[in-house]
Amino acid sequence: MKTNRSVERAISVLMYVCQSDRPIGLTEISQGTGLDKATTLRFLHTLANADMVRHEADSKRYVQGAGIYNFWPSEIRKICRPHLQGLLDRTQETICLIVPRGRQRVCIDVMEPGRELRIVAPVGRELPIYAGASGRVFMAQKTDAQIEKILQDSNLAPLTIKSVEDRELYIKQLDEARKTGFAHNVGEVALDTSAIAAPIFDGLGNTAAALVLRGPASRITETVVGPMSSLVKASAAAISKELANIHI
Repeated sequence: MKTNRSVERAISVLMYVCQSDRPIGLTEISQGTGLDKATTLRFLHTLANADMVRHEADSKRYVQGAGIYNFWPSEIRKICRPHLQGLLDRTQETICLIVPRGRQRVCIDVMEPGRELRIVAPVGRELPIYAGASGRVFMAQKTDAQIEKILQDSNLAPLTIKSVEDRELYIKQLDEARKTGFAHNVGEVALDTSAIAAPIFDGLGNTAAALVLRGPASRITETVVGPMSSLVKASAAAISKELANIHI
Protein backbone atom coordinates (compact mmCIF):
# COMPACT_ATOMS: atom_id res chain seq x y z
CA MET A 1 0.00 0.00 0.00
CA LYS A 2 1.32 3.45 -0.93
CA THR A 3 2.03 5.95 1.82
CA ASN A 4 1.47 9.70 1.67
CA ARG A 5 4.90 11.30 1.37
CA SER A 6 3.77 14.74 2.53
CA VAL A 7 2.20 13.29 5.67
CA GLU A 8 5.32 11.26 6.39
CA ARG A 9 7.52 14.36 6.06
CA ALA A 10 5.20 16.46 8.24
CA ILE A 11 5.32 13.74 10.90
CA SER A 12 9.11 13.65 10.73
CA VAL A 13 9.22 17.43 11.36
CA LEU A 14 6.76 17.13 14.25
CA MET A 15 8.67 14.25 15.85
CA TYR A 16 11.99 16.07 15.48
CA VAL A 17 10.64 19.11 17.32
CA CYS A 18 8.86 17.09 20.01
CA GLN A 19 11.84 14.85 20.73
CA SER A 20 14.16 17.78 21.31
CA ASP A 21 14.76 18.80 24.91
CA ARG A 22 15.28 22.45 23.89
CA PRO A 23 13.92 24.99 21.40
CA ILE A 24 15.38 24.41 17.93
CA GLY A 25 15.70 26.57 14.83
CA LEU A 26 14.65 26.08 11.24
CA THR A 27 18.14 25.19 9.99
CA GLU A 28 18.60 22.45 12.59
CA ILE A 29 15.15 20.99 11.90
CA SER A 30 15.82 21.09 8.14
CA GLN A 31 19.16 19.32 8.51
CA GLY A 32 17.83 16.83 11.05
CA THR A 33 14.90 15.75 8.89
CA GLY A 34 16.77 15.88 5.56
CA LEU A 35 14.30 18.38 4.09
CA ASP A 36 15.07 21.70 2.42
CA LYS A 37 14.29 24.85 4.41
CA ALA A 38 11.32 25.94 2.31
CA THR A 39 9.61 22.56 2.71
CA THR A 40 10.44 22.41 6.41
CA LEU A 41 9.08 25.92 6.98
CA ARG A 42 5.86 25.06 5.14
CA PHE A 43 5.29 22.05 7.39
CA LEU A 44 6.15 24.07 10.50
CA HIS A 45 3.55 26.70 9.55
CA THR A 46 0.93 23.99 9.08
CA LEU A 47 1.81 22.35 12.40
CA ALA A 48 1.79 25.73 14.17
CA ASN A 49 -1.69 26.46 12.81
CA ALA A 50 -2.83 23.18 14.35
CA ASP A 51 -1.11 24.15 17.65
CA MET A 52 1.17 21.11 17.37
CA VAL A 53 4.33 23.23 17.45
CA ARG A 54 4.89 26.76 18.73
CA HIS A 55 7.19 29.39 17.25
CA GLU A 56 8.97 31.46 19.89
CA ALA A 57 8.92 35.03 18.61
CA ASP A 58 12.00 36.14 20.59
CA SER A 59 14.36 33.26 19.80
CA LYS A 60 12.83 32.38 16.39
CA ARG A 61 12.97 28.75 17.47
CA TYR A 62 10.35 26.01 17.70
CA VAL A 63 9.03 23.90 20.55
CA GLN A 64 6.14 21.46 20.83
CA GLY A 65 2.72 23.09 21.13
CA ALA A 66 -0.16 22.55 23.53
CA GLY A 67 -2.08 20.61 20.87
CA ILE A 68 0.30 17.69 21.32
CA TYR A 69 -1.48 16.81 24.57
CA ASN A 70 -4.59 15.85 22.60
CA PHE A 71 -2.72 12.70 21.59
CA TRP A 72 -2.07 11.71 25.19
CA PRO A 73 -5.25 12.70 27.08
CA SER A 74 -4.98 9.70 29.41
CA GLU A 75 -1.44 10.74 30.37
CA ILE A 76 -2.34 14.29 31.36
CA ARG A 77 -5.47 13.04 33.15
CA LYS A 78 -3.33 10.61 35.13
CA ILE A 79 -1.05 13.43 36.27
CA CYS A 80 -3.92 15.79 37.09
CA ARG A 81 -6.35 13.39 38.81
CA PRO A 82 -4.87 13.56 42.35
CA HIS A 83 -4.88 17.35 42.18
CA LEU A 84 -8.48 17.44 40.93
CA GLN A 85 -9.45 15.20 43.82
CA GLY A 86 -7.61 17.40 46.30
CA LEU A 87 -9.32 20.53 45.03
CA LEU A 88 -12.69 18.77 45.12
CA ASP A 89 -12.11 17.72 48.74
CA ARG A 90 -11.24 21.28 49.76
CA THR A 91 -14.03 23.08 47.91
CA GLN A 92 -16.86 20.57 47.40
CA GLU A 93 -17.51 22.08 43.98
CA THR A 94 -17.29 20.57 40.49
CA ILE A 95 -13.72 20.43 39.18
CA CYS A 96 -12.98 20.21 35.43
CA LEU A 97 -9.87 19.66 33.34
CA ILE A 98 -10.08 21.48 30.00
CA VAL A 99 -7.63 21.27 27.10
CA PRO A 100 -7.36 23.44 23.94
CA ARG A 101 -8.19 21.80 20.63
CA GLY A 102 -7.64 24.26 17.79
CA ARG A 103 -10.42 26.85 17.88
CA GLN A 104 -12.28 24.76 20.46
CA ARG A 105 -11.72 23.71 24.03
CA VAL A 106 -12.81 20.33 25.34
CA CYS A 107 -13.45 18.94 28.81
CA ILE A 108 -11.46 15.72 29.29
CA ASP A 109 -12.06 15.04 32.99
CA VAL A 110 -14.58 16.01 35.67
CA MET A 111 -14.98 15.38 39.38
CA GLU A 112 -18.26 16.32 41.04
CA PRO A 113 -19.18 16.69 44.73
CA GLY A 114 -21.82 14.55 46.36
CA ARG A 115 -24.00 17.49 47.35
CA GLU A 116 -27.43 17.70 45.76
CA LEU A 117 -27.01 21.21 44.32
CA ARG A 118 -23.99 20.94 42.04
CA ILE A 119 -22.93 21.70 38.48
CA VAL A 120 -22.90 18.74 36.07
CA ALA A 121 -20.14 19.06 33.46
CA PRO A 122 -20.12 16.45 30.66
CA VAL A 123 -16.78 14.99 29.59
CA GLY A 124 -16.14 15.48 25.88
CA ARG A 125 -18.12 18.67 25.54
CA GLU A 126 -16.53 21.13 23.11
CA LEU A 127 -17.02 24.89 23.24
CA PRO A 128 -15.41 27.84 21.42
CA ILE A 129 -11.88 28.57 22.62
CA TYR A 130 -12.79 32.16 23.57
CA ALA A 131 -15.79 31.33 25.79
CA GLY A 132 -15.97 31.08 29.56
CA ALA A 133 -13.35 31.25 32.28
CA SER A 134 -11.14 28.55 30.75
CA GLY A 135 -11.45 30.32 27.40
CA ARG A 136 -10.03 33.49 28.98
CA VAL A 137 -7.15 31.44 30.36
CA PHE A 138 -6.26 30.01 26.94
CA MET A 139 -6.77 33.27 25.07
CA ALA A 140 -4.70 35.26 27.57
CA GLN A 141 -1.61 33.24 26.66
CA LYS A 142 -1.92 33.75 22.91
CA THR A 143 -0.16 36.40 20.84
CA ASP A 144 -1.96 39.60 19.88
CA ALA A 145 -2.15 38.38 16.27
CA GLN A 146 -3.70 35.06 17.30
CA ILE A 147 -6.23 36.80 19.55
CA GLU A 148 -7.19 39.24 16.82
CA LYS A 149 -7.69 36.43 14.29
CA ILE A 150 -9.95 34.43 16.64
CA LEU A 151 -12.00 37.49 17.61
CA GLN A 152 -12.35 38.50 13.99
CA ASP A 153 -13.46 35.04 12.85
CA SER A 154 -15.78 34.34 15.78
CA ASN A 155 -17.12 37.87 16.31
CA LEU A 156 -17.43 36.74 19.94
CA ALA A 157 -20.63 34.86 19.14
CA PRO A 158 -22.48 34.61 22.49
CA LEU A 159 -23.45 31.35 24.16
CA THR A 160 -25.85 32.96 26.63
CA ILE A 161 -27.39 36.36 27.27
CA LYS A 162 -24.54 37.04 29.73
CA SER A 163 -21.72 36.38 27.28
CA VAL A 164 -19.35 39.29 26.68
CA GLU A 165 -19.71 40.62 23.13
CA ASP A 166 -17.78 43.88 23.51
CA ARG A 167 -14.23 43.41 22.15
CA GLU A 168 -12.68 46.14 24.30
CA LEU A 169 -14.13 44.68 27.48
CA TYR A 170 -13.04 41.19 26.44
CA ILE A 171 -9.44 42.34 25.86
CA LYS A 172 -9.45 43.99 29.31
CA GLN A 173 -10.59 40.69 30.82
CA LEU A 174 -7.66 38.92 29.13
CA ASP A 175 -5.27 41.51 30.61
CA GLU A 176 -6.80 40.92 34.03
CA ALA A 177 -6.39 37.15 33.65
CA ARG A 178 -2.70 37.61 32.84
CA LYS A 179 -2.16 39.86 35.86
CA THR A 180 -4.06 37.79 38.41
CA GLY A 181 -3.29 34.31 37.09
CA PHE A 182 -6.93 33.28 36.90
CA ALA A 183 -10.22 34.09 35.17
CA HIS A 184 -13.72 34.25 36.60
CA ASN A 185 -17.12 34.74 35.06
CA VAL A 186 -20.77 34.06 35.77
CA GLY A 187 -23.35 32.73 33.36
CA GLU A 188 -21.34 32.95 30.14
CA VAL A 189 -21.47 29.23 29.32
CA ALA A 190 -24.45 28.24 31.48
CA LEU A 191 -26.75 30.68 33.25
CA ASP A 192 -26.55 30.80 37.05
CA THR A 193 -23.17 29.05 36.94
CA SER A 194 -19.97 30.60 38.27
CA ALA A 195 -16.55 29.43 37.05
CA ILE A 196 -12.96 30.07 38.16
CA ALA A 197 -10.11 28.89 35.91
CA ALA A 198 -6.31 28.89 36.15
CA PRO A 199 -3.73 27.88 33.51
CA ILE A 200 -1.68 24.69 33.65
CA PHE A 201 1.71 25.09 31.95
CA ASP A 202 4.13 22.49 30.67
CA GLY A 203 7.91 22.79 30.88
CA LEU A 204 8.05 24.68 27.58
CA GLY A 205 5.62 27.40 28.60
CA ASN A 206 2.64 26.03 26.68
CA THR A 207 -0.79 26.36 28.25
CA ALA A 208 -1.36 22.62 28.30
CA ALA A 209 -4.73 22.79 30.06
CA ALA A 210 -6.97 24.80 32.34
CA LEU A 211 -8.11 23.78 35.80
CA VAL A 212 -11.66 24.96 36.39
CA LEU A 213 -13.89 25.13 39.46
CA ARG A 214 -17.60 25.41 38.67
CA GLY A 215 -20.47 25.95 41.07
CA PRO A 216 -23.88 27.57 41.41
CA ALA A 217 -23.66 31.36 41.21
CA SER A 218 -25.63 31.51 44.44
CA ARG A 219 -22.75 29.78 46.22
CA ILE A 220 -19.69 31.07 44.32
CA THR A 221 -20.31 34.72 45.15
CA GLU A 222 -17.83 37.61 44.91
CA THR A 223 -16.93 37.15 48.58
CA VAL A 224 -15.60 33.64 48.01
CA VAL A 225 -14.00 34.14 44.58
CA GLY A 226 -10.76 35.37 46.21
CA PRO A 227 -10.09 32.36 48.45
CA MET A 228 -11.47 29.91 45.86
CA SER A 229 -9.21 31.33 43.12
CA SER A 230 -6.18 30.94 45.39
CA LEU A 231 -6.96 27.25 45.79
CA VAL A 232 -7.47 26.77 42.05
CA LYS A 233 -4.22 28.59 41.24
CA ALA A 234 -2.27 26.57 43.80
CA SER A 235 -3.54 23.28 42.37
CA ALA A 236 -2.80 24.40 38.80
CA ALA A 237 0.72 25.43 39.83
CA ALA A 238 1.31 22.03 41.44
CA ILE A 239 0.25 20.28 38.22
CA SER A 240 2.44 22.63 36.17
CA LYS A 241 5.41 21.68 38.32
CA GLU A 242 4.83 18.00 37.59
CA LEU A 243 4.39 18.59 33.85
CA ALA A 244 7.66 20.54 33.79
CA ASN A 245 9.49 17.41 34.90
CA ILE A 246 8.24 15.21 32.05
CA HIS A 247 8.67 15.36 28.30
CA ILE A 248 5.66 13.96 26.49
